[in-house]
Amino acid sequence: MSYLCIMLSLSQFPINIATTPASLLWALPVSLGIAVVYKAVKLEKFTWPIFAREVTLLLSTIIGALILTAICLLTIAKIVGIA
Repeated sequence: MSYLCIMLSLSQFPINIATTPASLLWALPVSLGIAVVYKAVKLEKFTWPIFAREVTLLLSTIIGALILTAICLLTIAKIVGIA
């Protein structure tokens, strides 16, 4: 019962993550988790080489999209004069 109380107490408040460029590294484990779970569910024939290739491809696509979005938003902020 005490483990349940500890887990519930840890989940009551959000984790304070700073808004620095280094804090964007938190996107890597989240993206990896999304890629692994999505491909584990979607693959019809599961073999380790195909699974690893598909997860790597999806992970690089997610990270690439995040980088492209960040560049676009930074460009818009520079044009408007915020950054």
